[in-house]
Amino acid sequence: MAKNTKAKGGAYEREICKQLSLWWSHGKDDDIFWRTASSGGRATQRSKKGKTTFGNHGDIQASNPIGQPLIDRIAIEIKRGYSKAQVGDLVDAAAAPKSSDFLGFIEQAHRSAKEAGVPYWMIIHKRDRREAMVYMPYSLWSAGINSEKFKYFFGAKLPSLRLYGGWIFGVRLNTFLKKVNPDDVKNL
Repeated sequence: MAKNTKAKGGAYEREICKQLSLWWSHGKDDDIFWRTASSGGRATQRSKKGKTTFGNHGDIQASNPIGQPLIDRIAIEIKRGYSKAQVGDLVDAAAAPKSSDFLGFIEQAHRSAKEAGVPYWMIIHKRDRREAMVYMPYSLWSAGINSEKFKYFFGAKLPSLRLYGGWIFGVRLNTFLKKVNPDDVKNL
């Protein structure tokens, strides 16, 4: 899987779509997922008018029907940059923060999942000069993503979050792609 540390925004979303496609197909196809229209903006605008938009919530959609089971279960938001946004801001804050970039990511992902009518959300975030991370709520972790294969992950109760009981789990994207079997996601 190619590493392009200079990829920003749309280019990074395309890179992640290829990585997820290869993961989902066990290395056979790099064209299963692609960016949603306006990175989910079309679905967001339509939902404000009470309209639904099939498969366009979050930043990723299935461009091949074999990818639809992932989209039917998880709304995925992709963030690139935001070097000061980190989950630690929510863990060690003296008081519940009223706003932060990372809290905004979670709120956006949660809203995308709710509007899509899917049970789970996931954030893929790559800060500058850092490894890409995957963050998910406890409900997804406990539903079948968790594995004793993971040596390096963290789980933290975020006192400032009421979403899913306030627990969030994170792991490096490369570790997630190596350790999580797509069939486990299909069986959620």
